[in-house]
Amino acid sequence: MKSSSLVALLLVCSVSGCREPNDVSSPEPALERSPPTSGTVSGTAPRASGGFPSVVILEPVTPSEFPPPNEPVLLDQYNTDFHPRLLVARVGQIVQFKNSEDTLHNVHVIDIETRDTAFNVATPLKGSYEFVFDHEAVYDVSCGIHPSMAAFIVVTQSPFAVAADAQGQFRIDEVPAGRYRVRVWNIDPSRRSERELEVETTPTEWILEDVS
Repeated sequence: MKSSSLVALLLVCSVSGCREPNDVSSPEPALERSPPTSGTVSGTAPRASGGFPSVVILEPVTPSEFPPPNEPVLLDQYNTDFHPRLLVARVGQIVQFKNSEDTLHNVHVIDIETRDTAFNVATPLKGSYEFVFDHEAVYDVSCGIHPSMAAFIVVTQSPFAVAADAQGQFRIDEVPAGRYRVRVWNIDPSRRSERELEVETTPTEWILEDVS
């Protein structure tokens, strides 16, 4: 009998761990998870026009401060073209204009609304020029030496801005929950739009414009 009791005790110990006879342990408390405070906004904007994609910008209805990124963004020149042809940058962020080939280029940047010139400089061979935009605007970028070269820079205060792909698909992650004004910019003025949406902590899918 003693031998059977010992075997039973060993089996219990191997399955659940041994405890003192009067040791009543409390179960481990479940870890409390904080509710999510941000969501993902994705959807469809107008298709690219003239080879330039749409830009989707979410602006918080309640004004908020967003410091600019420390990392610069790059607009490169090679194969006698700008890369990318549409660049999204933040107010206060360094924009690097680079010439990656052994061909002389310049960069002429004009506000498309006011037609004011932000700057017009030559980019040295295998060199670069840096500039910081101090307000929101859309800029027309050209090279006076090569008229076929063209690009646009969309400068935003909000960090929740992205260029869609050629088919209009876009995705913006980690958007704090709340109400936003959504602006869609396209080179074709008839395909631009503005509306409001409520961003929730669950994925939000939006069709922002007729994509035909």
